[in-house]
Formats: sequence, C-alpha cells, structure tokens
Amino acid sequence: MLVVSFGAFAGNGTDNGEEKVSGYTKSNFNYQFNGAENVTWASSARFQKATFTKEGKTLTAFYNNQNELVGTTQVIQITELSPVAIKNLVKSYPNYQMGEIIKYSGNEEVYYVNLKNESKNFLVEITPDMNVQFFKTIK
Repeated sequence: MLVVSFGAFAGNGTDNGEEKVSGYTKSNFNYQFNGAENVTWASSARFQKATFTKEGKTLTAFYNNQNELVGTTQVIQITELSPVAIKNLVKSYPNYQMGEIIKYSGNEEVYYVNLKNESKNFLVEITPDMNVQFFKTIK
C-alpha cells in the first residue's frame, strides 16, 4: 500500500539529499498542478514528493522513479466524508476518538482515518465502496 510507503517522508518536506528530485518530475508537476504555490520537494529511494498549496488547500503529490504521478494526499475534515462512510466508521469502531483523516487520490479514492483510545492507536481504511477496514497499527 502506498500510504505505508509515504510514511518514509516524515520530516520537513525539503530535498533531503537521499536522491535529487528529477527535472522531469518537476516539469510534470508544474504541468499537472499549474498555479501551485509554496512547493517544497523531498525524495527517497522509492518516491519524489512535492508538498504544496493550491486553491487554499495543502496537498502532497507523489511521483515514482519513472517521473509519473502516483497519487496525492490531503488532510480533510470529517464533513468531507460521505454520510455512509461516517455511519460505517461509527458502527465498526464505536468508542474510539477520531484523529487525522487523509484522502488519497490515485487510481481510486481512499480515505485513512486515525482512531485511538487509551490503549490503541491505528488507521482504518475507507474503501471506494465505503467499507471500513483495519489498515495499520500506529506505534
């Protein structure tokens, strides 16, 4: 899963020196996200990442080593989830506090919701058909 891979980018979002960001990737980005502001770049062995602002929203775009856009992520509010997704989330995981919600847009749109209580902290995935399933424990 890509979200697991994207976790390697924790940090300040600037070019981290592991690998330089490709000029082709930057050209693709400029074409795909024309008008993006406050762009910062980072790279790792698997991905190149641009964090930026567009139309007042902060997004992150991920590119593979072939300079192709893999997907974007964006932190969203619960009000942006469908009522069906919210109902399924509450039904499947009652008595958990909701944290950050990340919208991933790639081949399909998927949401990742951080849930926690006194002893557990984990992510669930909301699939395109609005099913809610455990995704990953957070340590």
